[in-house]
Amino acid sequence: MKYKVTHSFSVPLAKLLHAREERYKHLDQFPDLKNVTLLEEKKEGNIITQKRKVSLEGSMPAVLSAALTDLSLLEESTFDIVTNTHEFKISPPGKDNVFIIKGKSIYQTAGEGSERSYDVEVLSSLLFVSPIVEKAIEEIHKHSLEKDRKSIAKFLGVET
Repeated sequence: MKYKVTHSFSVPLAKLLHAREERYKHLDQFPDLKNVTLLEEKKEGNIITQKRKVSLEGSMPAVLSAALTDLSLLEESTFDIVTNTHEFKISPPGKDNVFIIKGKSIYQTAGEGSERSYDVEVLSSLLFVSPIVEKAIEEIHKHSLEKDRKSIAKFLGVET
């Protein structure tokens, strides 16, 4: 299942990129991000590589409860600071067959402001229920992206 999401911001691209990185250093101001733990980060040239653990406590779809014992996801991503491109893979640790979210987001100037555009694919290979799993994960991921957008907007002071 594939989908696209675009978020617009009324600030220059440089400010958006700054907020993208800096808000994780101020988690006390962003309760919606407290379910995210940075496990590893390294920078090599123009590429920032990160591993994050995302807790699903309280948001696990019923269709996945039987398939997962660990209520968390592992996000592995790279961000190219020259092209402003973020590529990511999110899946339950050691359970890629349950589902994988793969995608790319691009941060760019848009008119007077800036935007980030996501191209995302959700894949599940669970027998008989993969379409249900993919749709449930798509909805959760879209909600997560919206919470992320709000945290950036709050950090930038353009929303409360």
